[in-house]
Amino acid sequence: MKCSGARANRIFLITALAMTLVQLWVAYEPLVGQAVGRPYMHAVAHFGSYLLLSLVWVFGLPAVPATVLAVAVSAFGFGQEALEIVGHGHGLEMRDVALDAAGAIVGATLGGFLRQLWAKSQ
Repeated sequence: MKCSGARANRIFLITALAMTLVQLWVAYEPLVGQAVGRPYMHAVAHFGSYLLLSLVWVFGLPAVPATVLAVAVSAFGFGQEALEIVGHGHGLEMRDVALDAAGAIVGATLGGFLRQLWAKSQ
């Protein structure tokens, strides 16, 4: 069964919303902060999760420029880190904010490029 562009966009949008809700849950669940044991894996988790989140948002909202989505997902990452002050009981971790923003920028850039390739193939 072939998936139409509009249907694929809806699937990406639903996935992006679900991933965003998971990120909010992560901010409030103290045990999640301890789930990744090694420090470098903590950095990979932040960068990778925001790369994927941004990438999915780019495909979920094809009419929105990827640069706008990079800024929006980066801002969400800052907010999510601020929520961790309550959920995890620690101060604002600017390193994590930077990793989230870097992942969001890379994800949106990659998503914008892939979105252009997909549009040309249709």
